[in-house]
This record gives sequence, structure tokens and C-alpha cells, in this order.
Amino acid sequence: MQTTSHFIWIELKSELFSDLFVKIYNYIKENNIEKSILFQNPLSPHITLYYLEKDIDNKNKEEIKEYIKNFEINDNIKLTWFNYFFRWEGNRFVLYFNTNTNLPLKKYRDFIHEKYNRDYVEDNSFTFSPHITFLRIQDSIIFENHRENIENIINDELKKISELDINTKNIYLYAVNSKFKEEIQIKL
Repeated sequence: MQTTSHFIWIELKSELFSDLFVKIYNYIKENNIEKSILFQNPLSPHITLYYLEKDIDNKNKEEIKEYIKNFEINDNIKLTWFNYFFRWEGNRFVLYFNTNTNLPLKKYRDFIHEKYNRDYVEDNSFTFSPHITFLRIQDSIIFENHRENIENIINDELKKISELDINTKNIYLYAVNSKFKEEIQIKL
């Protein structure tokens, strides 16, 4: 696979998100606004702990996989709410889910950063915010016209799954090709 980057992330239960993806997809299709958003791959919901470059040799991949096996991730993760990342004030560009867990995710992220120190990977320079990306907003004007309806669907679906543990209890290194719509994400 042509790889554009690698990520270390905690895998989540995709089956718990399926109704939410389908209901939002149906809404955007019915309203002919498919080009206004780009979904996260519905088969691989996750919490990213760390971003890595595209070129990692097999020896380093194996070493990373062995290192992250030491992280204890057997606690529950639950959805709490949704929020947005903004490009600038008032311009939403990512809709994500907040989580609640006793897992020391920031500590794990810091351990990985100390060991691998990929400061040159831009996403590692942002303040760590454990979240689950749901969709990227491609056209903010169209999205704003439908935002309230989309948020209502999300609220209804979150009520159904907010008390469920979404954690598979697995952490993986993934290879990603982000040049394909919804990203191709392969567990290594």
C-alpha cells in the first residue's frame, strides 16, 4: 500500500458507530450535500495517540508495535458529547466526539513522544486532545445550513450509545493512505 503516514491509536468498536454513520449519510444524501463533508472511515473509529511519518522501515515498525503493547488500555471509554475543531473563529472544519475514560491517554502520548520525538510531524505540535474524529467539513457554508439537523441526529444517536464501552482494548500502529476518500487505514 502507498502510505502517506502512520498513526498509533486505540481501536474503538466500529459496530457501535454504524447507525450514526448511516443516519448522517442518509441525511446528507437526501439533501444532496455529499460534497460538503468527508467521513472518517466508519470501519476504524479510533483515538489517535501519536502521529508518525510515512516512511518507517520494518525494523522500526516492529519496535513500535512491541513498545505500545506495554500500555495498559483495559479501562472503559465512553462517548460524552461532540464538538468541533475550528480553522478560525466560526469556521468549523472537524466534528469530533469527546470521551470519558480513566485511561491516562495524555501520559501515554507523552511517553510515545519522549521515545520517538516526531516534532516535525505537524499534528504532534498541537495540544493533545483525545477525541474521535467523525467527519471533516469540506464546505462550511453548506454545512452551516444543515448543522442543526445534523447535530439533532447526532444527539439522538449519542443518547443510545453514551453509556456503552466503545473500547476494544486494543492499541495498534496503522499505516494510512489519506489520498483516498475516507482514508485507507491498515492495521500493522
